[in-house]
Amino acid sequence: GNAYFKGNNRVAAIGVTRRADYFVTPLYVSSDSRNYEERKAELFQMLDATLDAASVDGVTLVAGRYTLEPVTKANMRELRLESGSRPDTTRVQIYARVPLKGQTPTARDTAKRIKALVKDIPATGRSFIDVGSTSLAIDKPEQYRGDVVRHIAKEATGYAAMFGDGYGVEVEGLAGELYWQQSSETEVFLYIEHSFSIEPR
Repeated sequence: GNAYFKGNNRVAAIGVTRRADYFVTPLYVSSDSRNYEERKAELFQMLDATLDAASVDGVTLVAGRYTLEPVTKANMRELRLESGSRPDTTRVQIYARVPLKGQTPTARDTAKRIKALVKDIPATGRSFIDVGSTSLAIDKPEQYRGDVVRHIAKEATGYAAMFGDGYGVEVEGLAGELYWQQSSETEVFLYIEHSFSIEPR
């Protein structure tokens, strides 16, 4: 993959580009009924219907902050309830996940597919679903840490070699968090924030 990537902040990073594993679209299943218990009941009834519709359409529903895990009827009530953008609104955030494989559809096609899916889900009381922007996700990003470090090592030792045999390199930050961001329609760029210095041996 590419060793360099310059994102919106225009700062170049060293890392690897890999094909993403999924398109993911945030779904906010909500209710704005006045009574909290009523909101909660309506919300989970609509989430139950969303699970049924997604299963028929071949879409997986997942949730989580750092690791996305499947949402099922058995565990859906364990999802964290949060306040919505309007007063007296309660919601849960989940993601509709579609694998990238074969003749992969575009993010636009996937977004249209998810919106069509949501449109046909029956509401309960004052429940509703807001749909976010479709983006990419990758399975187990830590599996690419070694590849990222190899690219950093190649770059750093290359600079050290320019100064002659009497110089080596010291790298800091390699144990830090592995980041990734979307770099194209179907690819993500993975990198580790680090620094290196050229030192006499």
